Amino acid sequence: MNSKFSLYDECSLLLWDEDIKNNISPIDCGESDLNDFFANDAILYSQQLLGKTYVWITDNEPKQIVAAFTVSNDSIKSRLIPKASLNKINRPIDNHKRGRTYPAVLIGRFGVSKDFQGGHRHVGSQAMEFIKLWFTSKENKTGCRFLLVDAYNSEGVLNFYEHCGFKFIYRTEEEEKDFYGINSDDTLRTRMMYFDLK
Repeated sequence: MNSKFSLYDECSLLLWDEDIKNNISPIDCGESDLNDFFANDAILYSQQLLGKTYVWITDNEPKQIVAAFTVSNDSIKSRLIPKASLNKINRPIDNHKRGRTYPAVLIGRFGVSKDFQGGHRHVGSQAMEFIKLWFTSKENKTGCRFLLVDAYNSEGVLNFYEHCGFKFIYRTEEEEKDFYGINSDDTLRTRMMYFDLK
């Protein structure tokens, strides 16, 4: 596999639908929960207007899904965030524009095929950079200040999002558990993170 693989030059971005699903093998991200969502739930989410899933598919044969992601509308609600975190979010926003709710897009699912992970291809970073540009381009039809992810609470995943510029909404796992009413002895499966598109 070419180490200089480019999503932009070697793939097409398509909306995941029944036609594509019936004609191409599902993505295998190496994470059963993600695989199951893309294979079985993504189209249902789209039909119910709960999220739209997009896939990068190789232009050359055999066609293969390189990466997939699902996005939906969301927001950051000031009253639901600890004061220290809210101060960080508010700081770059003009005083007279600060509010109770800030428009955001949730990246609900995000995965890269195992065949394209690692090495020097940086497919995940390329995909994330595209998503950021997608919501700041002139073609974007709505205002969106932040990207949100509810990232799997594993070192590799969290490091990836931090490398892409995302920050934790809650400073510690304990703070996040407390806020969501999760028992301190229970495992925190995901961490909420944000990226300021401005």
